[in-house]
Amino acid sequence: MMGKLMDPDQWRKARFAGTPPAMSTIRKWCREGVLPAKKIGGAWFIDLDAEKLMTGNELADSVLKEMETS
Repeated sequence: MMGKLMDPDQWRKARFAGTPPAMSTIRKWCREGVLPAKKIGGAWFIDLDAEKLMTGNELADSVLKEMETS
């Protein structure tokens, strides 16, 4: 199930004070699963609802993600 989606450029500007990470870094995070993102028609979108559920603990987040897809 997909939550609210946000364009990565808007997301990085909303989440970082000062100079945000480069868009290439954000796309890398999307590809690698660091951010809960979906690729739609060649463009990435950040799933804001899934981001809210992230704990910051890599192991806990991977377990929660597995439970979500089961």
